[in-house]
Amino acid sequence: MTLRPDVLAAILGMALATYLCRAGGYALLRATRPPRFVEAMLQHLPGCIFIAFLVPTLASGGPAFWVAAGVTVATQAAFGRLALSIAMGVAALWLIGGAMPA
Repeated sequence: MTLRPDVLAAILGMALATYLCRAGGYALLRATRPPRFVEAMLQHLPGCIFIAFLVPTLASGGPAFWVAAGVTVATQAAFGRLALSIAMGVAALWLIGGAMPA
């Protein structure tokens, strides 16, 4: 395996850009006080991003994906443990994935 300078430069450049975006956001929010609606929006943003990734996958995934999602939600409601819920959802999709038509 050889180290290509152009690939290394691209990786380092992307890492720097990512760091500057994150650090800039923290610096900006530390220096100024955002309005209340911005604070409220930032508190709800992770859930919105999660739903934006989840819904298209479920919509195009078919019945096996819906059953696995139901198993995940039921496990979370019953036990309240995120890692267990994810594991049960993945196991359900793996077990029934080939048994149900998409």
